Amino acid sequence: MKSVRGIRAQIISGIVVITLAAIGFMGVLSISILQTNALTVKVKEAKNVARIFRIALPPAKGAAGFADYSRNIMASAGISSMTIKDSTGAVVFSEGRLPERFLEEKGERVFFEEGIEIYRVGGPYLKGPGTFLYLNAGILPGKISALSLSFTMPLSDISLYTSTVRRFIVFYAIADSVIIIALGIYFLSVFIIRPVKRLEDAASRVSGGDLSVRAEVSGNNEISSLASRFNTMADRLREEIERLARVNRELLDTQEELLKTSTLASVGRLAAGVAHEIGNPLGAISGYIEILGKGGGAFGEEEKDILKRMETEISRIDRTVKEFLDISRPPALPPSPVNVNTLVRETVELLSRHKDLKKVDAELVLKEDIPPVIIHEDKLRQVFMNLFINAAEAMPEGGHVTVETGVKSHAVDRGMKRRKSDPDFTGADWERRIKEYVTVSFKDTGCGIKKEDMDKIFDPFFTTKEIGRGTGLGLFISRSIVNAYGGTIEVGSEEGKGSVFTVLIEAKR
Repeated sequence: MKSVRGIRAQIISGIVVITLAAIGFMGVLSISILQTNALTVKVKEAKNVARIFRIALPPAKGAAGFADYSRNIMASAGISSMTIKDSTGAVVFSEGRLPERFLEEKGERVFFEEGIEIYRVGGPYLKGPGTFLYLNAGILPGKISALSLSFTMPLSDISLYTSTVRRFIVFYAIADSVIIIALGIYFLSVFIIRPVKRLEDAASRVSGGDLSVRAEVSGNNEISSLASRFNTMADRLREEIERLARVNRELLDTQEELLKTSTLASVGRLAAGVAHEIGNPLGAISGYIEILGKGGGAFGEEEKDILKRMETEISRIDRTVKEFLDISRPPALPPSPVNVNTLVRETVELLSRHKDLKKVDAELVLKEDIPPVIIHEDKLRQVFMNLFINAAEAMPEGGHVTVETGVKSHAVDRGMKRRKSDPDFTGADWERRIKEYVTVSFKDTGCGIKKEDMDKIFDPFFTTKEIGRGTGLGLFISRSIVNAYGGTIEVGSEEGKGSVFTVLIEAKR
């Protein structure tokens, strides 16, 4: 803002100085021209009077008549003093008194022709036309009856006239300067200051991170060209920032994937060892329990219940070991078309018989005519079971789970954040790939997920459940399965009000 004001002040100062200098020069020049013209007219009058006297014969009325004649000439020509001599040098007429010092120093000669000399007597020319004109005309050669004369003509009327004109020009110069300066400031503001200010505001907003701002481009001048170049620069800057953000995010994703891969590789090796070392003994123990169960007639109810519980726990250990193995090996089972609504009904019906889920009220909201999805049915059933059980376990005192299916167009991008902790980059307008997806959401009325845990719920071995109730692998495995078939899982949660997990799988039309 300071720079704009500085430029405006400089330009306005320049307009004022140039205007005053130009009008002042024109005023001085006009006064000088008027003064010169008036002096020229005055010199011409004096010259004509001298010529009249030099060629005119004395009137027949005698000396008195000649004197009256001369006085009339003086009055009509505005002559203040005059002396006339005849050919012998005798004074034939004298009126007024010629200043002696001006006779010695006649001043600046302004006219000389045929013996007639005219001098301007007075101050410097730039300060005025002078005090008076002094004329001296000698006797014409061969004219015995001719006369010689000297006289003065005051220049006060020229001074009065130029003074009046000077006041008018000063008033005109002031008024004209005010108008020119006002118009100059107006056009400066409209065509320069305002566009520059808008350009400055746009640059300020872009520097603040709002890359969607563009400068207004109007007209066909240097400022509009500058605004157009600024917009081009902002477009390229935005594209470059978006590209860097995408590259940065891809690098972070790759880093995370490498870290997970390394972790899973270690877990896989551990799981393989566990499966080998524990799997065989578990199989033997399971066989012994089965043999004991066949001879159940020798046991009472308490012993039968103990055998049943042992079988259940052995199955749980076996399932946990298999989950360890599934971590390190992505699903390689061949996909096939799956009817999502049918699979949801079968899964919920199966789980509703589980004794730990008796307090959970399940509601199905299934959209008709949903297209099939291409995935392995058992793997998708595993995903649905994990999500439903998680929803139920989030409500230990019982609650309501809504399972809803649908179809929507969805775009999954790689995110717009440079780091996980960064907010979404709202200035970007990413190019996305739009597809039709089948959605299956599991919404519970449980305790919800804490904000600090939202970024970790899909990490392997992360769990908020009590020790012994979960391994932290269910959501990780579920997302791995869905991702392997080109889908994704979205999550939304509000602490204290519940959560919703939505599975999105590409529809097969």
